[in-house]
Amino acid sequence: MKKLCMILLLFSAFSFGQNQQENQQEVWRNVKSIEADFTQEIKGEKGAIPVVYKGKLYAADNKVKWLYVAPLAKEVYLEKTQAYIYEPELKQVTIGNLKENVDFIQILKRVQKIGKDSYKTQIGDIAYYVIIKDSKPYELKYTDSIDNVITIRFENVKMNAKIDGSVFIFQPPDDVEYIDAS
Repeated sequence: MKKLCMILLLFSAFSFGQNQQENQQEVWRNVKSIEADFTQEIKGEKGAIPVVYKGKLYAADNKVKWLYVAPLAKEVYLEKTQAYIYEPELKQVTIGNLKENVDFIQILKRVQKIGKDSYKTQIGDIAYYVIIKDSKPYELKYTDSIDNVITIRFENVKMNAKIDGSVFIFQPPDDVEYIDAS
């Protein structure tokens, strides 16, 4: 009887652990919006000095805004497969098309657990790795199409908070040059 109770207890603990894992993944599938501060590091060729950017991320409803504040100001707007990159110092807007919808929420919704707090998803040719800390996205890492390794760390993450739709409206000044990169 004692062995039976021990087996049932172990089975219950195992089932509870599986349910927690499933619930954690289910949380990611229900993400509606994310707002966070970020630090982005881009590593190119071996020996090259990494480039580090800082800024704010807003994502909701297949729309994303990456607001870079350092070392240079830049705004990146993504909506489904359309991209706009505004660089104020250059007075330039680059317009392009993406092969896939790669907004951050889509990455989180497709994620599969690969380790304790590690997740992975594949969108097109790129594998995205996500690390979770305190039940929130902490790090996103991937290698882009030109072999740069991009690591983005998030702080002050707010999930499912209401984000005003005006955040995603791209309105550059009248005196900018437009570059079609499609």
